[in-house]
Amino acid sequence: MKWIFLLFFIGFLVAKDNLAEQTSNILVLEKSVINLPERSNNWMGVQSKDDWLGLSEKQIHERQLKFDTPEYGIRAGAISLMTRALRKNNKPELTISQIFFESDGWAEDQQSYMMDAISKGFKDTDVIDVMDREQMKKLINFISNHEMGAKNYEAITNKDEVINKGLDMAYDHILSNEYSLRDLING
Repeated sequence: MKWIFLLFFIGFLVAKDNLAEQTSNILVLEKSVINLPERSNNWMGVQSKDDWLGLSEKQIHERQLKFDTPEYGIRAGAISLMTRALRKNNKPELTISQIFFESDGWAEDQQSYMMDAISKGFKDTDVIDVMDREQMKKLINFISNHEMGAKNYEAITNKDEVINKGLDMAYDHILSNEYSLRDLING
């Protein structure tokens, strides 16, 4: 009987150590999982059928696009916002409501976006001038923070650099002769 108890006790210790090691491995694995907007270099959650510059050859999600770099993702998101403003208003201005809350708005979960917008000081009537870099940076930061979650987004150390490079590429494109709505930018 003593031997059975001893064997049971030794088996328990081995199993406990093995379980602890497996748990540690799971914790390490969990920490290495990167959220979809960051993994896809699509911080703003851009979804479309367009063939964007910098679009990755291999896509990993059926709806959210994957870009080669986050700068290309920011570029696509910024151009989308600029185009939306020009098509809706014939000028480079959009309200928060036009961006997120109209029937064709960006927000899949309008309630979540509405609560987040209010908590960040946005009103649905606020007007964003898409040609104003500072307003666009604030908007892109808001969208990216919402799409990734505050904890994940705040962990990224080069946000400003990525957003500025993406905006540079977006402004270069919409001010070029190849952009069909360019004439609406200056009224």
